[in-house]
Amino acid sequence: MMVPLLSKVCQHSILCTIVLSLCLFGCSSDGDFESDALPEFAEGLGVNPREAGPVSVTTEGDVSITRDALGSFHAISYADAEKAPASAAEMFSRWMCLTPDDSFVLFYSEDHSWMSSPMRVERYQQFYKGVLVYQGSFAVRLQNGKVKSANGMMMNIDNLDVRPTVSEQKALETYAKYLKVPTDAVGAGHIMAWFDDALMIAEFPISKGSTQWAPRLVYGLCYHGMSKEGMCFVDAHTGRLLLTWPNYVD
Repeated sequence: MMVPLLSKVCQHSILCTIVLSLCLFGCSSDGDFESDALPEFAEGLGVNPREAGPVSVTTEGDVSITRDALGSFHAISYADAEKAPASAAEMFSRWMCLTPDDSFVLFYSEDHSWMSSPMRVERYQQFYKGVLVYQGSFAVRLQNGKVKSANGMMMNIDNLDVRPTVSEQKALETYAKYLKVPTDAVGAGHIMAWFDDALMIAEFPISKGSTQWAPRLVYGLCYHGMSKEGMCFVDAHTGRLLLTWPNYVD
């Protein structure tokens, strides 16, 4: 009569072991996921609504203003130089509804003195609460000490938490694990020219397949070798790998 009792005990132990194993494999900590898990947007992002709809052009006196499909300031031109602002800062302040959290920082300028009417081109980068905004930049053209025209992209951001939940090191480990390379084989930089910041803000669909987009705090990372998945964005709050793309020109 002892054999059936032992059998039941063994069966119970085996069942507990299986349940425990499933729990261990099914749970993760600090944003970990399986190394072969696909990026959240591996199938593509779809079309940014900013670029999907028509732009709007309005004229206020001798000033022509273009806004993108989300209503963000996109371009401006002045027909009357006398009424044009004398600096990019004055233009930004007047037309772009900047908040104390928004800023545009001059990072490059060049003088086209060879032109019959010399022009100065200044390039500005958008920051939000001190964090770089991916693709947020403007080129401003000045002639005779006045702004002649400007164009670029400004991301409207409202109350985004720019304090990362996940560390940059953790993001590096996540990306390296996905690529199956050593952690020191990936790093920051190369995502945007002129800047080597890893932490930045980029627009993404609010969920997979959604046509509604919103700013996200992300890490932009790059693989030091050449790969069709050599660049990536990792969500700085969830630790989730969002998107990869090649770091070479095909």
